[in-house]
Amino acid sequence: MEVNRIFSAEQIEVNPLLPSMLKEYTKAVIKANPKDLLAFSAEYFRKKADIPGDSVEGSSETNNTE
Repeated sequence: MEVNRIFSAEQIEVNPLLPSMLKEYTKAVIKANPKDLLAFSAEYFRKKADIPGDSVEGSSETNNTE
């Protein structure tokens, strides 16, 4: 099996949608401040991809400061 090694940043091709997608996701995480980041992330991307289904358990919890 041949492995293509990456030795410099110029060799990496980044999808042009990635930076704006990550920025939008980061803002959503900061705004929601979820207790369970993985569950929140799974639900966030499930909705973004328009994948039908039940909400991911724990995805809507937030760290509310009282």
